Amino acid sequence: ATEERMNMFMAINDAMKTALRTDESAVLFGEDVGFGGVFRCSTNLRDEFGRDRVFNTPLCEQGLVGFGIGYAAMGKTAIAEVQFADYIFPAFDQIVNEAAKYRYRSGNQFNC
Repeated sequence: ATEERMNMFMAINDAMKTALRTDESAVLFGEDVGFGGVFRCSTNLRDEFGRDRVFNTPLCEQGLVGFGIGYAAMGKTAIAEVQFADYIFPAFDQIVNEAAKYRYRSGNQFNC
């Protein structure tokens, strides 16, 4: 087997590329991911997989995470990129009060 050296950003790009190649339901979305993202982790993914699978979202972390939860609840693969860890806090309501309780609230019919 050949070994390829990668930095963290290249490895993240490669992992997302693998997910998009192997899972037709996988979508990547977030702020500026269509342009490569603020850290260039999604560089060239829109060119390879198209605008329907790699797309920008508004600057609204709560909406971005909520969309990811809903998409995952449909049995699909959501790759949501929040640009900076500092911005995840507005989305905590979606994570803690929606995603974490989804199975319970649906009577074990759905999970995400």
